[in-house]
Amino acid sequence: MPGEVALAHQAGRAYMPLADRSQLVYVLVEASPTEVMAQVRMPLNFAFVLDHSGSMKKDGKLKSVKEAVKMVIDHLSPSDYIAVVMFSDRAETIISSMPARDPQGMKAAVERIKIGGGTNMGRGMRVGLDELLRWNIPNAVKRMILLTDGRTIGEKKCRGLAVEARAANVVIYPLGIGSDWDEDLLNEMGLLSGGAEAEFIRTPEDAMNIFQQQVQSAMDVAVRNAVLTLRLPAGVMPKRATRVLPTIGDFDASVLSDRQIVIPLGDLEKHNPPAILIELLVEPRPTGLFRIAQAELAYDVPMLGRVGEKARDDITVTFRSDAASFEMNAEVMNFVEKANAHRLVTRMLDEYRRTGASTTRLAPNVTRVLDTETQAALAQISQGQQISQEQVKVIGNKTRKLTQRLDLG
Repeated sequence: MPGEVALAHQAGRAYMPLADRSQLVYVLVEASPTEVMAQVRMPLNFAFVLDHSGSMKKDGKLKSVKEAVKMVIDHLSPSDYIAVVMFSDRAETIISSMPARDPQGMKAAVERIKIGGGTNMGRGMRVGLDELLRWNIPNAVKRMILLTDGRTIGEKKCRGLAVEARAANVVIYPLGIGSDWDEDLLNEMGLLSGGAEAEFIRTPEDAMNIFQQQVQSAMDVAVRNAVLTLRLPAGVMPKRATRVLPTIGDFDASVLSDRQIVIPLGDLEKHNPPAILIELLVEPRPTGLFRIAQAELAYDVPMLGRVGEKARDDITVTFRSDAASFEMNAEVMNFVEKANAHRLVTRMLDEYRRTGASTTRLAPNVTRVLDTETQAALAQISQGQQISQEQVKVIGNKTRKLTQRLDLG
């Protein structure tokens, strides 16, 4: 086995009690590129598709975004490609896709960007996608960084372009700046393209840090086309699969079937690998060690000429009759707790967006994992008070990242 990826698991409990009914078992599965991949660096193919409508002038948003793009240019190597497209009510190509061999000229072009008119994001996406596909760059990581501060016309076109991007192996990373952008639309486009939900740039000053994270994320891609499959024996049924790292999000029920779970993971990053929380219902077993799933990760490493490699891991639990041995795994249960908190807060926010109120109530074991700002805003909703659009976005963004800090004490 080549060993480019380490596949490992932890169960919520290594030992299970005997029972006369099915029991819920939590399994945390982690897929991490190994030290073998430390020096692997794929060429990058970036398209920045940026809103420069009139509202971007407010609070220095456009100025901060321009500085962030110039910072990105400084971090690229001559083998990386970059395009910059601006959109308002029309799209304008500032930098056609080209190798990053003239950083000073590119930064000068970015500096000349001016404020435009309305907001038609689809036009910018169309041009940005065309720029990303202009060249056939072997093994390149293709990403569209899509930023806006407002709502757009032509939402259907935007969704269609996200689907088209995925078919072309282009992942869209949506960024919303300020408080007026359409969170549902940007989240959906990120997921439709095979990426994640939108990142929230709360203030213009945060733009530099968020853009730097985007560049580092692309540079860290070492493994591609990763697919995690869990094959289940008779008597084991899947209940749910949740991504818990790098951010929290439930997978659609379509990844579950009677005898297996199939989860497309896409790109694996060296310093930010994914972790998946699996919930299984296990029928009664006698005393002894049992395999409740076989995990298999299929993946490619194009830079090393590896295609269709596989890593495997048997997931086992032991059924015992002595009750003193049934300790919970603190790390796994912390992931469980925070995934549940994310689920409930998301439900609360969805109700609030639809109706201006929420009937969902959060138990103390949920609120205790939230920071004081989030607790205060959710308490206002529970009391029938209103909160701002910015607070709604802040809560959603923070709650998706709860597992980036685990509380094991």
